[in-house]
Amino acid sequence: MKKRESRESRKHPRYTKIIQMNCRIEHFPDDLIGDKAKLKEGDSFRATTINVSETGMLINYDFLLPERTLLKMSVSDKTFGVKKISFFARVTWTKRNAYKIFGRFAAGLHLEKADKDDIAMLVEHFS
Repeated sequence: MKKRESRESRKHPRYTKIIQMNCRIEHFPDDLIGDKAKLKEGDSFRATTINVSETGMLINYDFLLPERTLLKMSVSDKTFGVKKISFFARVTWTKRNAYKIFGRFAAGLHLEKADKDDIAMLVEHFS
């Protein structure tokens, strides 16, 4: 039996590379209110990118975030020179990682507000 060829179903290709990101919680979804959350709006944390595309990215991190949470992400890496790249992204899904090599949780993010040149520079860095 011949194996069927798989086709990429995503509109934009994903590029894999590990970069440390600075993240700040801008806004939690209005319908989710809880006092037990480890992080509050305005709090910052570190995340590690796993892959990136023109419209989204996969990150690993240590705190569970609800879907639809809005984050401000920034990276300052020597690769980008002195320019600090920043953008806004919304959590579209989360899951617990089996191993916490880069973080206890994984999240898929949709890039919402970003300078097209910054995203192009980020994607170029990954590809």
